[in-house]
Amino acid sequence: MRPELIPYGHISSYAVLMLAGFLSGFLLARARARQSGLEARHVDNISLLLLITGPLGARLISRLFYLPNTTFWSALKVWEGGGLVFYGGLILGVLSAVLYCLLARISAVQILDLFAPSVALGLAFGRVGCFLAGCCWGDVCVSEIDTAQLTSLQRRQIHTIVALSGEGVPFAVRFPQGSDIFQQHRDFGLIGPDSAVSLPVHPVQIYEAGLALALCVALIRLSLRPRFQGEVICALGVGYACIRFPLEFLRADNPPIYFGLTLSQVISLLLGLGCTALLLQGRRAMAHQRIASFCEGAVASEAGVRPTQTENVSSLLPKV
Repeated sequence: MRPELIPYGHISSYAVLMLAGFLSGFLLARARARQSGLEARHVDNISLLLLITGPLGARLISRLFYLPNTTFWSALKVWEGGGLVFYGGLILGVLSAVLYCLLARISAVQILDLFAPSVALGLAFGRVGCFLAGCCWGDVCVSEIDTAQLTSLQRRQIHTIVALSGEGVPFAVRFPQGSDIFQQHRDFGLIGPDSAVSLPVHPVQIYEAGLALALCVALIRLSLRPRFQGEVICALGVGYACIRFPLEFLRADNPPIYFGLTLSQVISLLLGLGCTALLLQGRRAMAHQRIASFCEGAVASEAGVRPTQTENVSSLLPKV
């Protein structure tokens, strides 16, 4: 844990990693825009827009769902502080990008496909920032005896899957006094007043950073030969949902609140199912298109026209 990257200037590690994620995502989108023939100015404009709407959405959802005794109107006071929720930034970011595309009269689907790998890349940097800041921490890696005094709800929050969170996890880490993790363990009675560090916990931030980076690479590869427009952004939705949903079982910062699931797990389910449905619909449409092209090619062959000239097949059909 290193909340301040440069102590003398009080420069936050989280802020530096967030900025690095944004810049790397922007440069990636810029490079991919040149390859796709999209005007670079649209990437620049949307990136500046996302720089505002992304953190705004992340803060709004955090205040709305995680700030105690808050109302919708008080949650709008984002300048008063609070946490950041990735899904909030993703939702408002997508909406703002779509609105820009409508006003600029360009394809929103093409833009979303273009920025999808950049989102995954930026997330990878952001999760490293979470690790350095000591937020979004993981379950304790201890024996069941060490958590016997906890309530069932507390155990579900910080020691969910005992088989994966036992003693001796080689990559478990401890966080120092002053961290939110340390304070949670003290509040739950897991460590004494004289403790200097927290109990060992899963570094889920690093898990997610590595998986997000792998997702970014997979999306770039997919974008080289997409089967239909919208496939890349839908793949991002499915891929991240498949990452986030199971990892939430190893996170300890937020308790389960909906049917034993966290808010992020509920959103992951909805996102994953919705994007899966769109992927299936797109691939079904492509299959129908191939069948139609094959039929047109067969008709063209019967009429003595080369199959590559299927665009003129309609002229060969009888007029009715």
